[in-house]
Amino acid sequence: MVVLLAGCAAQPHGAASVQYTAGRAQLALPAGAWTDLGPADEAWAPLPTASGKIALRSRALVLRGAKQEPLAVVLVRTNASNLFWKPVAWGINCPRELDVLLFDEAAGSPDRMDCLRLRRNAQTQQWLKRSKPETQAWLESRQQLPLLPYSHLSYRFATEDGGMVELQILADQRLLQPEKGSQSRMQRDWALAVASAARDSLSSLDGTLVLPPFPGSV
Repeated sequence: MVVLLAGCAAQPHGAASVQYTAGRAQLALPAGAWTDLGPADEAWAPLPTASGKIALRSRALVLRGAKQEPLAVVLVRTNASNLFWKPVAWGINCPRELDVLLFDEAAGSPDRMDCLRLRRNAQTQQWLKRSKPETQAWLESRQQLPLLPYSHLSYRFATEDGGMVELQILADQRLLQPEKGSQSRMQRDWALAVASAARDSLSSLDGTLVLPPFPGSV
């Protein structure tokens, strides 16, 4: 995901959820000190042989800690408007990989996407650089990668008629470690809740996308 850096506006710790616009999506984040890195216009060519591109818009936001260090990064992109009604063959798979929690509800369909992936140790073995090189390069160039061990969630949902929403979330591992209960189960439930929020946004007339709170804290 390529996002252009824009102005910054941080929200204080403990502030109520704040909404940001990313194309047709109205993104509501959990309370915290979020910095808005701004929107960007993009285009997606589903297949090399496809005619035309789909207009998208993206936004990047960073959750900061007490010393202004990046604790989490949220990258979202979706259709620039509600005018996306045309048949699309996406042709994007949902690869299985060791140590990656995966849900592929599209079952390899070329006409839609529903791919959720969660990697707990995203900083080890250059995993992020291998899996999402554009994301890694963009964040590194702006010194926005979480400093401590972090996890990476990615979710893509797209329909046959050209609707698409994608989320990437990089989070300090402490944000995904609950004080009580099963850590693996709560991380799984959180990831599924993120995916559900993204799917709901695509079917919502106003594009509301309410991200669930992290299961842990820093």
